[in-house]
Amino acid sequence: MQIYDLIIIGAGPAGITASVYAARKKINFLVISLDIGGQAAWSGDIENYTGYQFITGPELAQKFQEHMLKYNTVLKEKEEVRELKKNGDLFSIKTNKAEYYSRSVIIASGKKSRELGVPGEVEFKNRGLTYCATCDGPLFSAKNVAVIGGGNSALDAALQLVKIAKQVYIINNTSALGGDAIMRQKLQEAANVTVFNGAQVISVTGDKFVSGIKIKDNSGTRDLSL
Repeated sequence: MQIYDLIIIGAGPAGITASVYAARKKINFLVISLDIGGQAAWSGDIENYTGYQFITGPELAQKFQEHMLKYNTVLKEKEEVRELKKNGDLFSIKTNKAEYYSRSVIIASGKKSRELGVPGEVEFKNRGLTYCATCDGPLFSAKNVAVIGGGNSALDAALQLVKIAKQVYIINNTSALGGDAIMRQKLQEAANVTVFNGAQVISVTGDKFVSGIKIKDNSGTRDLSL
């Protein structure tokens, strides 16, 4: 039974940074992750990452991977951690493929997209409803698209879709958009963006694919065709 000094769960920016430090300190470690880059790989144009005036999310994820593998890091990719237990002085980690043991663990598993929990969401997932503008944006060329949210992730998605979609609706449940001021400014300058503040989605509608959403705000409910 091989026992590592450290196992790092996740290979997004935090997990990869941890792996670089572990490698430089000559620690016997392993990285387990479903993918490389985490949510950074889903981002579009990145202009606020130190050292790069401009870089895309996939390009930055590639740089992360190159840096990590420079140290001959042992990486178990496309493995999902199913169980983490501590037995005495050791941790046992079960994935969908194997079981590993270590004396310490860093959990850098990041986060996943937050679901709306409204009627129609499950039925239309991957049928007009997606959680990644970078991955699926080209599918919505010349169409009306709704982005749900008002923070940096939502603004980034909207800015990517502005170049692709016919009309971009931003459904934001707070009184004003959040995120970086420069991103808000770019959206304000876009001619094909409409923002609904203080609004929330109450259902996703369609037949075989999404055809619209129903939203609710202070004025009542309304249907948006997509």
